[in-house]
Amino acid sequence: MNKFKAFTFDAKPKSKMSPSQAAEAKFRAALKKIANASSHIVSVHVDGATIADEAGMVKALQDYSRLITPWARAQAKKLYTDTLKRINSDKAYRENAKRINKLLSDEMFEREIEIKTKEMFLEQVGLIKSIPIEAGERAQKLALEAVAGGRRADEIALELIKTKDVTESRAILIARTETARTNTVLNMARAESVGSTQYIWRTSQDKAVRHSHKIMNGTVWRWDSPPTLEDGMTGHPGTFPNCRCYPEAILPEE
Repeated sequence: MNKFKAFTFDAKPKSKMSPSQAAEAKFRAALKKIANASSHIVSVHVDGATIADEAGMVKALQDYSRLITPWARAQAKKLYTDTLKRINSDKAYRENAKRINKLLSDEMFEREIEIKTKEMFLEQVGLIKSIPIEAGERAQKLALEAVAGGRRADEIALELIKTKDVTESRAILIARTETARTNTVLNMARAESVGSTQYIWRTSQDKAVRHSHKIMNGTVWRWDSPPTLEDGMTGHPGTFPNCRCYPEAILPEE
């Protein structure tokens, strides 16, 4: 790993730069609505272990995916706005601005934000729109297994009934992952706009933290050089699927 400095693992965060639980809850609730609507479309086309009108189901889900495009953009924007509001009110950033005797450069920050969030925003809209498409693809795959005879029809029927639960789980994963990723990207932009070059890797410090992330807790990294973890994945905290880690920016003191 390209580690160049490490803090002690019991070092406590000096500020709350972790993902907003409120923002995640709102985003999760919104995405679950899409999941429920998608599973309903699947259910009305399913008959036991078969799909009564596969072409009709696919078209309905594709139409729904296109229909929710403006809504998906609005939800991604809300997540961005809620996260940015939390970051801008962070005590550490505000104290840093006073300490170095200057205001945070809104113009510089906005420029950094535009560069760093454009691609992420488009990806998030795509993820939201993928929920109904993936629900349909799963149903098609299961129905094909029933036809091929690889599994019993009653097993397939039960799996199709679980479409709602599976689709909701996918929505929850997207909400958690994208809330953390948005938090990391915006924190990075805000930190770099005031001269920060490094951050401390922080975990949620509970039993659910993955081992490869747990051993990163308290270590210091550069914003311009994302680390490679023990499991081979590369990225900043909060940018991995289902990751609840976050970067605590090390702000310049003078």
